[in-house]
Amino acid sequence: MVWFREVEYMRGFAALAVIAVHVSMNYTRIPAVNPLALLDVFIYIAAHFAVPVFIFVSGWVLAARYAGDYSVGEFYRRRAKTILPPYLFFTAFYLLVAVEGTIGFAGVPSPERVAEALLLGNAAYHLWFFVLIIQLYLLFPLIVRGYDRIDRFGASLFLLLALFIVQILWNAGAHLAGAFAGPEWYTALIRLFPSHLLYFVLGIHAARHTDDCRSALRSIPPGWVLAAAGAGALLLGGIWIASVIHYGSLAGTTLAVFCIYRILEPLYYVPVIAVLVLAAWRLEETAGRPAAATRSFGEHSYGIYLVHPLVIAAAASLWASLTGLAWADWPTYPAVFIAAVLGSYAGVRLLSGVPYAGWVLGESRVRREPLQ
Repeated sequence: MVWFREVEYMRGFAALAVIAVHVSMNYTRIPAVNPLALLDVFIYIAAHFAVPVFIFVSGWVLAARYAGDYSVGEFYRRRAKTILPPYLFFTAFYLLVAVEGTIGFAGVPSPERVAEALLLGNAAYHLWFFVLIIQLYLLFPLIVRGYDRIDRFGASLFLLLALFIVQILWNAGAHLAGAFAGPEWYTALIRLFPSHLLYFVLGIHAARHTDDCRSALRSIPPGWVLAAAGAGALLLGGIWIASVIHYGSLAGTTLAVFCIYRILEPLYYVPVIAVLVLAAWRLEETAGRPAAATRSFGEHSYGIYLVHPLVIAAAASLWASLTGLAWADWPTYPAVFIAAVLGSYAGVRLLSGVPYAGWVLGESRVRREPLQ
């Protein structure tokens, strides 16, 4: 059996982090820089490991499934069936339904707006991920072939180091381009595959060297791994908190802070990936309800990722109407987070039983394609 069961735990952790990011990002609606806003800034930055983890898992699963000879045409057919129906459906949906802060009708979009949403994944704040993953799917046969060739020469670790440097330069360069050539340059560059290629190839490396990766991780004291991830969270979160305090808002932050963040972020995300693998092992060993709940959440993470902005917006609107509390109030954040976690999971579980809804939600993906 390929190292597969841990993947569902990691997807579950990443899905929880995505919801945390998209709840805490409403700190921008707090009119003053106060302890609540600063806490939300920290959570917002610290939970940003979610997409790198999803990209890592995607590379890992694809490389484990498509090892040796395989039909490239069949690969593309399966990936298209997995990614295109959800992306097209939810792009159309979120073009009509606004989910920024609260829920509402966004109006009928123009053809130009539809084209922009499809190309940039900006029909809603989370769909940019699909633009990125589509590129990685399209390039996967070339990427994995290149990795395998380099790996045969025993140079895979040098490849990862090179990608580490290239990714930092690319992402810092995207901010520079946005600052000097216009924000549309940043919007486009940060959605191109080099911005997350390190994590994808790291997943391929884990699939090709599963036993070695396991042994290497087990040889490191767990406390050291946790300390590295915790230090990264404190460092990156602290940089943004200091910046918000100094400049009064995230929008006022200087270009230098953005570039420093891009330089440091891989040094945080890679240890976090290791921590999540260790957590998956611990849950798998102990079993019980927490393990089952995390795995189930991970199994449905694709659908949860698609619907959670709708649930967040609906929960925030309902919460405000029932309590009179808004995003500037402390209780709103845990209440909306819990509602989003439970509501997204319950909604996806309910809809997955509806005929053909599974294709739109991506619910046919993992359980119909076991790795073994």
